[in-house]
Amino acid sequence: MIRSVVETEADPRFDNLRHVINDFREVSEIRFGAEEVSEISTMDLGASRTNRAIKIAIVATLAEVIELAKQYADSELNVYPTKIFASMEEARAWLAEPTEFRATRW
Repeated sequence: MIRSVVETEADPRFDNLRHVINDFREVSEIRFGAEEVSEISTMDLGASRTNRAIKIAIVATLAEVIELAKQYADSELNVYPTKIFASMEEARAWLAEPTEFRATRW
């Protein structure tokens, strides 16, 4: 998961990215926890200096994944609008809605 975030945020096209769908519907076991969620939040905070206009949809059904997704979404470090969904259709509908992005805190 962390490698995926690093690769995405290092990609030259990152500045043009407008949304992310993290599809965890087929996850049956997780091998990371709150510490890794915090690390991802920290990386995203740094990346937001170059691109603030991203919405993050998390699609998950496994309770443990939903709990970690809530930790990410509720993190003080998370500057991106983030919502958790049970279906891809709900996630895509939310991503299609206009969003006002918060001003940076720094």
